[in-house]
Amino acid sequence: MSYSFYQRLHHRFRFQQEFARNYSPLYTAVFGVVADWFEADPDDLVVKWLLRAGNGRSAFDVPLLLVAGLHRDVLMDIPAAAELAGFYPSVGGVATANRLFGAELYDENIPSMAGYPKPSSRLQAALRSTVLDRRDALAEFIQTFTVQTNETGRGIVWLLPLLLSNWEVVHLVDLGASAGLNLIADQRSFEFFDHNGRSLTTIGQGHPGQFAIDIASGILPELPQARGLPRILSRTGCDLFPFRLETAVDEQTLAAFIWPDQVSRLQRLREGITAFHQVQQGTAPVDLHPVNLPDELLSFLQKTIPSTSHPLILYNTFISMYLAKRGVVLREVIHTWAEQQPRPVLWVQWEPMKNLGGDAAEPQFGWLLWLADYWENGVHSQWCFGWTHPHGHHLEFLPGITQWAENNAKT
Repeated sequence: MSYSFYQRLHHRFRFQQEFARNYSPLYTAVFGVVADWFEADPDDLVVKWLLRAGNGRSAFDVPLLLVAGLHRDVLMDIPAAAELAGFYPSVGGVATANRLFGAELYDENIPSMAGYPKPSSRLQAALRSTVLDRRDALAEFIQTFTVQTNETGRGIVWLLPLLLSNWEVVHLVDLGASAGLNLIADQRSFEFFDHNGRSLTTIGQGHPGQFAIDIASGILPELPQARGLPRILSRTGCDLFPFRLETAVDEQTLAAFIWPDQVSRLQRLREGITAFHQVQQGTAPVDLHPVNLPDELLSFLQKTIPSTSHPLILYNTFISMYLAKRGVVLREVIHTWAEQQPRPVLWVQWEPMKNLGGDAAEPQFGWLLWLADYWENGVHSQWCFGWTHPHGHHLEFLPGITQWAENNAKT
C-alpha cells in the first residue's frame, strides 16, 4: 500500500512527537502542533507550505529540518522569531527540560487530537507566525541542508582503544564525519564513572567536566590513567555532504540541529567547535572529503589516506542504517583493503548488532555494539569491546576490550 506525501509527512510529525517526549518537552509540543494542523485541515496554510517546501525531500527529514531551521532563526536572533524564542531554553526560554507539560507549553486538561495535553494557544500562534513570516528562508533551509546528529562525544570510540594500544603515532579516518568534530576527541575530556558513581579516570586534553561516561556493572577493564597522548599524524573524514565550519553562520546552523532543551549538549558542541578551530591551526588539521559510501570508499582510501607504515584507525558510528545493505558492502571493501596494508589497521564501529551480522540482544533498547576489527601483516582479528548508548554516555564493556589491551601489551 502506498501513501501520499501528505500522509507520510503527517505520520512523521506525529512519530517525532512521540519520540521527543522523553528528550525534549519543547519539540514534543512543536511536532504535536504541526501534526494537529495536518489532522485538522489539509488546506491549512502551514500544511500546504510544508508540502511544497518538503517536495523531493524524505518525509523522515522534513520535520527535523523544519525545527532546525526555526532553531537557527532563534539562535541568530531573527526578529520574526522573537516571540517563538521565548519558549527556547537554548536562549533562556521557559520550556525547561524538567517540566514535560509546563503551563507555558500546554493548556492544562485539554487533550489534543493525539491524546496529549493541548499545546498552548500562545505557542501555536508564535509557531504559525514565525513559519509564515520566514517561509522563504525556511523552505531554502529544508531544501538545502542535511540532518546533522552532532554527537560530539562519540570520538571515545577511537580514543579509548588508542590509549589502550602501545602506539606512539596514528592516522585517523572518520567514515561519516559530518563536520569532523569527533576527529578531535583527543582535545576533549572524558571522565569515566563506575556503577556506584566513583570516578575512575579522565582522558583527553580538554578542560574537565565535558563528557561523563557511566560504566554499567560487569566487566571493568583497567582504564588508562592520565598520560601523554599518541601523536595524531592526520585527521581525515568523509561524508556524502561534509559540513564545513567556515563562518559564524555555519556554526549557528550546526548548533541548530541540537534540540533546544538540551542545553548541555549545545555547550559541548560549542566547546567542540572551539577545539576544532584550534586544531585547524596545528600540524594535523581536520581534512574533510565528499564521498558516497560505500561506492567511493576504496578510491577515497587509496587516493587520500597517507601511505606509510604508521598505524591507522578507521571508525564509524551509527551510519549503517543509511548504507546499502546496512553496511555489508562497506565491510567487504574495508576487509579487502585492510588485509593488504603494510601497517596495522584498526577499524572500530558503533552500530546496531543486526547491521553487523549478529543476533545477540542489546542490554538496553537501541544500544549499539562496539566492534573492533584489526589487521596486522595480513592477519585479521576481531573483538567485541562492549555495548554503548548511541550518545556514548553509558557503556557496558565486554571481554574484548581487555583482550585488545593484552594483545598490545605483548607486542
